[in-house]
Amino acid sequence: MSNHRLILEYDGAGFNGWQAQPEASGARTVAGELARALVTVTGERPRLNAAGRTDAGAHSLGQTVSFSLAREVAPDELRRSLNGVLPGDVAVVSSDLVGDRFHARFSARTRHYRYLVENREARPALLRQRAWHVRQPLDVPAMRAAAQRLLGRRDLGAFGRDPGGRSTVRSLQRLRIRRLGGVAGAVLAFELSADAFLYGMVRRIVGFLVEVGLHRRSPGDVETVLRSGPVPGIRVAPAHGLYQLRAEY
Repeated sequence: MSNHRLILEYDGAGFNGWQAQPEASGARTVAGELARALVTVTGERPRLNAAGRTDAGAHSLGQTVSFSLAREVAPDELRRSLNGVLPGDVAVVSSDLVGDRFHARFSARTRHYRYLVENREARPALLRQRAWHVRQPLDVPAMRAAAQRLLGRRDLGAFGRDPGGRSTVRSLQRLRIRRLGGVAGAVLAFELSADAFLYGMVRRIVGFLVEVGLHRRSPGDVETVLRSGPVPGIRVAPAHGLYQLRAEY
């Protein structure tokens, strides 16, 4: 048996997320496409482990996937062969062999995400499926002040859930908001790094910060929200602005 690691890039617009679904559902997923490609290339259907389960519509620039194969396949050959049969919205960026104990999810130490907001009155064209369009002007200093209050190790259950019902305590190591340029600096990048993310956590944090930027909440609301546990009223940012960047091991 050989343990393989792939780094995938994919456009999430045409997918119902990463996680494979029952074939009867007809849902197209990234894991499903990769599994079919592996059967074509290797004749095997290994168990796929991913660094993160991206939402329907969310994108990835660096999804790490690990799996074991009974057949010996050179990493470069595997990469080229998979890219030859995968659909155009999924690409294997790199492939290598790793130790038997490596697991794409459980071996990850830090995960990095980016969320894009296009903040201008005019409707988007180029970024219409790549960023959340917010027409009203956003107060960036207020959002940054709220972001600072979320940093550190704390219970972030107000912003997401653990699918296995485990602890919702996470270490949010970085939460930065910066302008990417463009017309009058209209695109804002929310960059988040943590040891692990809860389901829906990035989109709820960004939704909350945008509410702060619109002066519908204040930076001081952070502590109140954190103490309250799951808050149904927290706005959830749309998935198409979310990008999984990479995982560190």
